[in-house]
Amino acid sequence: MERVALPLPQPIRTRGKGLRANVRTVEEAIRLIDNELPEELRALSRWTFARALLVEAERSGKKRDMTSAFRQLKQALATEGWLAD
Repeated sequence: MERVALPLPQPIRTRGKGLRANVRTVEEAIRLIDNELPEELRALSRWTFARALLVEAERSGKKRDMTSAFRQLKQALATEGWLAD
């Protein structure tokens, strides 16, 4: 059975060098953290926490889990200066 991509509450626009311009799904967000972040940033707690929340949101499918993951991802991007307006 093919997995359906779980959309984020709204797309997130980024402006970081080497990052995808738009993140639309939980899967894309996890891939951004795993493959597009420099290794030294990926290990920081803001990113490991965002990733853990995204994995949980994907697993549970619950709105509250998605909301927490979405907020943490946006906060981590903003902290790096990569959240586009």
